[in-house]
Amino acid sequence: MIQAAGTRDMLKLRSIGLGDYSVLEGRQRIGRIRLATERMPCLWLWNVTIHLPGGLPMGSSKDLDTAKAEFKTAWKVLNARTPPEQLTAAY
Repeated sequence: MIQAAGTRDMLKLRSIGLGDYSVLEGRQRIGRIRLATERMPCLWLWNVTIHLPGGLPMGSSKDLDTAKAEFKTAWKVLNARTPPEQLTAAY
């Protein structure tokens, strides 16, 4: 689990495959973190997947813990700059 300050719930990881996770806030899927084994060296890719206008955060990390921390920070920033009604509509 990833505790996201200032959000309704903790962010949770749900395994959807080997080295592949959906990121959930409550019951809503908000992102994905996966191990990119097709890259050398392998790295963890993460991205927010809700539908909002403009660019959504994404990144890459050397390990899962770093990917979780970077995703959490990006989600916190996105939550802070997006009006609640727009986030609700994006779900």
